[in-house]
Amino acid sequence: MDDRGLSPMRVLVTGASGFSGRHVCRTLAAAGCDVAAVVSPRSAGKDAGGIEGASVAHVCDLTDRKAVHALCRSAAPDAIVHLAGQNAVNESWKAPDATLAANLMSTAFLLEGARSRPGCRILVVGSMLRGAEDGLSDSLHPYGFSKTAQVAAALAWHRWYGLSVVVAEPSNLIGPGGSLGLCGKIAVWAAGAERPAPGARVEPFQLSSLEERRDFLDVRDAADAYVTLLLKGEPGTAYALESGALRTLRDVKEAFDLAAAAPLPWRIGQSSAPSPAPRDASAAWALGWQPRIPFERSIADALEEQRERRCREEKGEVGT
Repeated sequence: MDDRGLSPMRVLVTGASGFSGRHVCRTLAAAGCDVAAVVSPRSAGKDAGGIEGASVAHVCDLTDRKAVHALCRSAAPDAIVHLAGQNAVNESWKAPDATLAANLMSTAFLLEGARSRPGCRILVVGSMLRGAEDGLSDSLHPYGFSKTAQVAAALAWHRWYGLSVVVAEPSNLIGPGGSLGLCGKIAVWAAGAERPAPGARVEPFQLSSLEERRDFLDVRDAADAYVTLLLKGEPGTAYALESGALRTLRDVKEAFDLAAAAPLPWRIGQSSAPSPAPRDASAAWALGWQPRIPFERSIADALEEQRERRCREEKGEVGT
């Protein structure tokens, strides 16, 4: 990692306390970067121990224009990795305005703030759920609307002002770190199902079906990809990041069954929802990035992390 030419770049990482953010901070630090973490006021108290890999942490409400511009001036970054945002489809239905503020306006404020830093490279991490810009009003949910608008803004700032902006759009991220996605939820449930409280009944985990297919990418591979794109990505380009292997929910179930220390109860639905079409990740691969962590290891590592978390909670240890 330390041969990529990133040292001694100062990199500002938003969403640094999140699932991807912690991995990205560690990966950038290992590559020789001076990492400045950005956390929200809401999560600042939870990160009193600091963010591993970061030399400094800034607390900033990214939906506050003045605060973001002040952050860019004081942190003086050479590069920005923008991970922060509202990433839950369900939450976007409840608060579409807050979702737009978190995903679109925070990005616009950061892009404007970066204009005070000539040569600053910006990586905006979007979503595979982004739709076509000309079909914005046809978005399936407010989250998809916000991420489509976010990427449109990032690419527009490149066209309008010549900012060195690159977009990454990863598939379903898995692995250790506390993902709120499907595999993260299963890992939390499975760790409890392995060791239920005496007399407790373990509720089955509901899968919509066994046949739906999805691409899963380890978050550590995604962090490596972000570093590659930060250094080598073509400004004004959106890069799809995929493992290259579509896996069924049956594969997910079987991977957890294999990793679990006890039989896991499941409830299987009969959903006929269409599976997302595979995307072309060859542009990222052409830059020298390749996913390296096997799917089964991602699942096993996520489950082991949740086992360790439960053990700490049972012992009443701080920092669970």
